[in-house]
Amino acid sequence: MPGSEKRTERIRVAVVADSSGAAGEIARALRDSGYAAHPFSLAVHSAYERVRELGPMVVLLRTSVRRFRLASAFARVACNGGPALVLVTLAGSREAIKLAVESGALVHLVEPVGVQVLAAAVRIAAARAQDLQQLQGRLIQVREGIQDRKVIERAKAVLMRRLGLSEEEAHRRLQRESRNRNRRLIETAWHVIRADVRLSGERASASARSRPSPVR
Repeated sequence: MPGSEKRTERIRVAVVADSSGAAGEIARALRDSGYAAHPFSLAVHSAYERVRELGPMVVLLRTSVRRFRLASAFARVACNGGPALVLVTLAGSREAIKLAVESGALVHLVEPVGVQVLAAAVRIAAARAQDLQQLQGRLIQVREGIQDRKVIERAKAVLMRRLGLSEEEAHRRLQRESRNRNRRLIETAWHVIRADVRLSGERASASARSRPSPVR
């Protein structure tokens, strides 16, 4: 369908294989299925840098047993927080399964694999990668929210201690100050904390200066 072809064109795929010939063959098959596929040879030392420059959504890594060590290093580095990995091995051996687990592959296929299966695997990996990115984004927001609440609670404690306010009054004071100065609540909280630190430091310095010198 034309609509599905337009969607797959947005999926940029780096096809990495033991040889440039194998990579090119797979890339051509994926391009025929509507993907933006680019071939890379695992034997080329600059393959990793070139893949990073491409910035693919999916890395399809096809390798044989004799190149597992090189493929393992490439997969761990290339997919560490980066694109989704589809791993295709020539055998379903224990080493192949270990490579799939250690590399964090979202899909592991064992040859022979048809073009339709490869195309489907790329689409699934891209979808799962997008889901994971959204989840990571939400987790970051949750962590930031927790840190912000800690800072706001600390600022409220400063106002309660210095001005004798209740917790509710301190919170309203922060909100009112934020509105008056057109600041976010967290920015006002940090301003209160920094002011408290500065005043405490000035008080400590003044106290040290007022102490009598020891009699010798």
